[in-house]
Amino acid sequence: MQIITLTTDWGLSDYYVGVVKGRLYSMIHDVLVVDITHGICDYDIVKTAFIVKNACCEFPEGSIHIIDVNSYEQGETNYSKARPYLAIKHNNQFYICTDDGMPSVVFGNDPVEIVEIDLFNETDYYTFSALDLFPKVAKMIAENNSIDKVGRKINQFYNLVPQTHFILTDNNTVIKTQVIYVDNYGNLFLNIKDIEFNEIRKDRSFVIRIGIGKITKISSSYADVAIGELLLTISSSGYLQIALREGNCSGLMSIKRGDTITITFDE
Repeated sequence: MQIITLTTDWGLSDYYVGVVKGRLYSMIHDVLVVDITHGICDYDIVKTAFIVKNACCEFPEGSIHIIDVNSYEQGETNYSKARPYLAIKHNNQFYICTDDGMPSVVFGNDPVEIVEIDLFNETDYYTFSALDLFPKVAKMIAENNSIDKVGRKINQFYNLVPQTHFILTDNNTVIKTQVIYVDNYGNLFLNIKDIEFNEIRKDRSFVIRIGIGKITKISSSYADVAIGELLLTISSSGYLQIALREGNCSGLMSIKRGDTITITFDE
């Protein structure tokens, strides 16, 4: 069975999700279409990158992932005005998306195969490529287990910005991290993974101060602290995560994506 996933900013109040699923089921034999999310804020490619990077890797080899966020529709007459569409192969999975910088955040310097899609719709209208074009591309990839026939190979995609990285300062006693993702519960994901944190920590005690609260340990679950208390835990994606038990840490502490969180170690 061919698995195809959808990650979009369409929401669920319109017909867009249903019509694309219908097109995929009509065009591709023995397919399962899986919704990753349709709740991304409009045009938010940074959040899209975090979701794609951490969700798609869990699917079986051969899966095809359609990502439609921040797509600028492109016809043969205005192609240069928009970022091209790409088909990407990474770790034996396939991605169909716009070359808007999102792939550069997802894949970084990982080895990938990239094709700039040069198929066009059999229509004069280019208002919904996730319906008119992407299913056709997905069908060709599914039939050939390859991206070679959907366009021309290119060497790189558009680089959005250098990926943020935590900063180690003050003789290795301070880590300045950045909030890279805020989930629906208001939990804060930091740009440092548990392996990196433990290598720097070396069993030293630490403190994170947020407002009048502080965190001095890593909790194995949300239930390790009382309701309303802050905690630091390890997310399923491996990133350090700050949460407020049964509360919205982002909202109550007025912390948003891009803000700095400082971790201080004892000398």
